[in-house]
Parts: sequence; C-alpha cells; structure tokens
Amino acid sequence: MKFKPYEEYKKVDLPWIDEIPSHWEESRVKAVTKLKSTRQKDIDSELELLSVYRDYGVVKRTEKDDNHNIIPEDLSNYKIVYKGDLVLNKMKVWQGSLGVSSYDGIVSPAYIVCSVRSNIFGKYLNYLLRNKMYLTIYNRLSYGVRVDQWDMRYEDFKNIELFLPPKQEQDKIAGFLDHNLAKIDKFVELTERQIELLKE
Repeated sequence: MKFKPYEEYKKVDLPWIDEIPSHWEESRVKAVTKLKSTRQKDIDSELELLSVYRDYGVVKRTEKDDNHNIIPEDLSNYKIVYKGDLVLNKMKVWQGSLGVSSYDGIVSPAYIVCSVRSNIFGKYLNYLLRNKMYLTIYNRLSYGVRVDQWDMRYEDFKNIELFLPPKQEQDKIAGFLDHNLAKIDKFVELTERQIELLKE
C-alpha cells in the first residue's frame, strides 16, 4: 500500500501529478506575484549587480566568474530587485534560469522581476518554480527562431498553475528540502575529495 502523509486528497489535471492534499490552494502565478520595473535611476543608492543561473537561481555577480557577458558602464536602466522578489531570465527560463532572490540588487533590463505576495514563503516558491516538472511548461511558453534566444513573456508565465499549502506548511517543506539538500551537498563534497585523494 502506498504511503500518503495526508488524510485527504483531491484530483488535479496535470501530466506529472494527479492529486494534491485537499487543503492546498489551487492558484496561478498572477495571484501571488506582481510585475515590477523600478530602475536603478529611480532610487538614490547604487545596488549590487545580480545574475540568474540555471543551477543556482539568483546570485551575486561577483560570486561567479564564468559569466562573460560585458557589463555596460551605464547601469541606470537596470531593474531593481529586493530580497524576496522573483527574477526570471526570460531568454533562459526554459532551462531553469529563475529564482527568488536572497539579495537586494539590480539585474539586466531584459529580465522579468516580480514582487511576491506576503502569503507566500519565498523559499517554497523558489523550490516550486525551479522544479524540473515546470521546465516543460516554460519550454512550451517560450518562443523564437533560435533556441538560445527564445523568449517568454510575463503575460504567458502569469497563467501557470500553482498548488499552495498554508504559509506555515510552505516554511516546513522548504526547511525539509534545505536540510536534505545540505546533506546531499556535503556527501558530494566528501566524495569529490576522496576522488582527488585517490588520484594522488
């Protein structure tokens, strides 16, 4: 018999899942985000440059040395990102280049930036939208002639379905994933170290 951690479930119509806990809310991206486009020139202070990576989500540009895109001298038109905002590299969302930011900063004007409603725990939304199951949706919504220059509009992205537990439960789920991913990362690090020792 298959173990089910919740007492009651309800049916949903998605290719990768057929039911969710009955108390989870069926929603859409547009119900939990709001498009924003405040620019660096609109505020008095200068913020740090951020990047969005497929494997890491939103990171400080200075933390990665493999981004060889030329930084323009004038960053006044770059978009403001505050901690907790959702950021998407709309040309590479189909690869997974999106995430909820842990930093204040600025990103390319070509990126999509959204504030996130207060009833949503940012880390949960980050895990949810970066789930590989959603990549098939981003792929379908992206368009263009060349794959490496596909584009996706917020107007399409905002209609994606979401399934949301209460905020306290979102926090617990994200905490569980944080804990287990940290254990996996530590295991990978130890394995890589052992391989290097064996090589020596």
